[in-house]
Amino acid sequence: MTSLPFLAALAHGQPFPTHHPPVPSAGIASENGPGTLWVNPANLAYDPDFRYGLFMTQLPANEAIAGSLGPTSVGATVGLGGASLGLSNLLRPDGAGGAASDWTFGYATSIALPERIAVGLALNWTFADGDDPNYLAYDAGLSWRPLPWFGISGVAQNVGSPDPLGLAVPKSGAGVALRPFGRAAVLGVDYAHYFYAQPGVSGADEDHLSAVLRLRPFEGLYLRADTEALVDLDGITPLGVGVGLEVYLDGIGVMVHGGHDLVDVISETVMIGSDEPGESLIRDGHRVPTLELDQAPPYQRRTGLFAESGPTWLDVLERLRRSEDDDEVRGIAIELDGVGLSSARARELRERILAFEQAGKPVLVYLTGAPGNLDVYVASAASKVVLHPAADVDLTGISLELQHLRGLLDKVGVQPQYVKRAEYKSAPESFTETEPTPANLEMTNALVDDLFAELVRGIAQGRNVDETEVRGWIDAGPHDADHALEIGLVDELAYPDEVERQLAELHGEQVHPEDLLEQPQPHSPWEDPQQIAIVYVEGGIVSGRSSPGGLFSGRTTGSDSVVKALARARQDHQIRAVVLRVDSPGGSSFASDEIWRAVERVQEKGKPVVVSMGGVAASGGYYVSAGADAIWAEPNTITGSIGVFSGKFATRELQERLGVNTVSVTRGRNADLFSGTRPWDDVQRAKMQSLVDHTYEQFKSRVADGRHLTPEEVERVARGRVWSGEDAKEVKLVDELGGMQDAIADARKRAGIPARRKVGLVEVTGSGDLLASLAPALQTSVDDGPRPFRDLVRSVARGVVASPDASQEDLRALASLLGPTDVLWLPMTHPEVDVWALDPVLMQVEDGE
Repeated sequence: MTSLPFLAALAHGQPFPTHHPPVPSAGIASENGPGTLWVNPANLAYDPDFRYGLFMTQLPANEAIAGSLGPTSVGATVGLGGASLGLSNLLRPDGAGGAASDWTFGYATSIALPERIAVGLALNWTFADGDDPNYLAYDAGLSWRPLPWFGISGVAQNVGSPDPLGLAVPKSGAGVALRPFGRAAVLGVDYAHYFYAQPGVSGADEDHLSAVLRLRPFEGLYLRADTEALVDLDGITPLGVGVGLEVYLDGIGVMVHGGHDLVDVISETVMIGSDEPGESLIRDGHRVPTLELDQAPPYQRRTGLFAESGPTWLDVLERLRRSEDDDEVRGIAIELDGVGLSSARARELRERILAFEQAGKPVLVYLTGAPGNLDVYVASAASKVVLHPAADVDLTGISLELQHLRGLLDKVGVQPQYVKRAEYKSAPESFTETEPTPANLEMTNALVDDLFAELVRGIAQGRNVDETEVRGWIDAGPHDADHALEIGLVDELAYPDEVERQLAELHGEQVHPEDLLEQPQPHSPWEDPQQIAIVYVEGGIVSGRSSPGGLFSGRTTGSDSVVKALARARQDHQIRAVVLRVDSPGGSSFASDEIWRAVERVQEKGKPVVVSMGGVAASGGYYVSAGADAIWAEPNTITGSIGVFSGKFATRELQERLGVNTVSVTRGRNADLFSGTRPWDDVQRAKMQSLVDHTYEQFKSRVADGRHLTPEEVERVARGRVWSGEDAKEVKLVDELGGMQDAIADARKRAGIPARRKVGLVEVTGSGDLLASLAPALQTSVDDGPRPFRDLVRSVARGVVASPDASQEDLRALASLLGPTDVLWLPMTHPEVDVWALDPVLMQVEDGE
């Protein structure tokens, strides 16, 4: 509450006590509005929302100061997160009956520390009018909000008394804030000491005690009040009171505040700005959020020069969930345009649509482009499915092709050398066999059966038809728009400009569409310290640091990055549980074990770890999940693949055909074990098999311990077999069927967080930071100085073979040369490549290997 010290200063004939504008009814520990940089800069770190404000304050003339003109203050601020800028003007009496106009430019920054502690610093450059000297002043603040209803802060303003005229008086203060009813009421109590006794300035120091109150009777309306008293040896002397009113419409607010002291000195303040994003006193009861998806939102945000900002997949799901709970939302409209969702993510989106429908909020899905199986699967859950008149519906079923290169390798003289455990571990078969093995066909058919059954079942339930009819639609596909309408696959045909009319017909009245992703999502500056950390394992699992991928390679998850993220979650007292989102086909066994151990250490700290499986969590993806307290998967998740393989390609015959003579000089029986030239002999093959067997047994032991199964039970479901999420639940590899938000709810319950209490979701990055907006920088190029490609590769069929000493940077460079179906063959002869592979698709370029 800065306006009353102005009044007190006038009444007592003292200089102005500060260099920046008054912010009425603002407490040192409680303020979080646009004027925070002028009250306590430390509090900026608690509010990540964008904010701005314009403050105008008029103080009347007072006989205690020469001249008849009252001070007038105008200030403007803009800020985002822990940074804020301010510009203000103070029109003050000059002591000769005139006015002096001082300008102040301020910059404040705040840093959030662990345990909800924040420190802040504000610099204020004041340019005084006329011959008065300019000066630089700074404020420092410290805040701590250990609980969502309690905070304590301290601040020092105008430190060091830099104002040569003594007009800006140093001040120190401390405050306590209480929120007994959450957002409904915030109470602040402050104690402040004003250092009026300065060289060359008459006056004595003063101690002030003040209280501020901000009430929120309902959304969009706030009431402010404050009172202040002078504390001295004579006791407590009241100085004044103030009251104010704030009204918000669509996030823009207007505040009017009046201050009154005991001698009828009045201050009037008007503020226009944004303090509560999205708040509105008057709500539109006909709102229908719209969601347009033309690509799958990423799990993690990318940053960098060419990175595109946008919502993550969890952002989309959470915004949909919040809209379900919003009484002002009538329904939702979703446009799908070649999204390319995985089967598991399609299921998650479909579940959100069903939640809307169950809440009595009808959903319209608009299909455009060339909607395929999963687009129809998602849309079928909606009340109304509308199709672009020129679109074809590619509902054709599921096809999976198994390609085998053994015949080609034999022709060019390349010998695939692989060992594996066990018969269902089919990844090497692409190179070792000319056709699928019976075990592979058995497993693949069972998987396709499950995926197809889920597709048919979902569409049949959504369109309210028999499953036999849906199979008929699939067998007759693709469908043109007219035929899709005729058979009942869609409800209407419409162009994009006609969708709003379709919405009106669905709801029986005119509605107001609004972009779901553009709606403000306010974050409470009093965030509950009980948090659930989200850690991602996405793409191939490798040793070292995670990589976001580039133009020709996908994201990879580095064990070092995940271990660091889990360590931060383990050490942070605010984090009560961890949700590990796994969407990975696997990778390095060593890296997978490192992540497994990091999960175990989190649990040793008493924090539950719940796994949410995405489209695929197989092999190494299952390895890192096995030790979790609970595993959630969608029915169409691809998981399991508990098995190991290792191998290389021997190119001696090819080299001979090309006139290349390679001479090996070795010491040690198995020194050339990983040679890319010579095939294994019987002793070497047996040695490799024994090592693979050891890794396989270790893998199974991790599963047995984590899933509480006997070794015999694990062996029956292992052997490299891939399972659908539905079947995995039956064989006890998965606990529950559901999506990411189900896993979050489970983690909350296991952490003992009451259902009525809000909980924060924080994404922990590979650097261990809790900044959800940060992720490893986008890799736009490879190392500037890779070796000449002619020294690295030898062309073989439609792919390349890396030389034994190729580094990871070299491999990325090579991968950038390949097409989507080309193969990068990796001889296991250098330390950059792990020998033991848990990845069923290790050789696919799109997985970044």
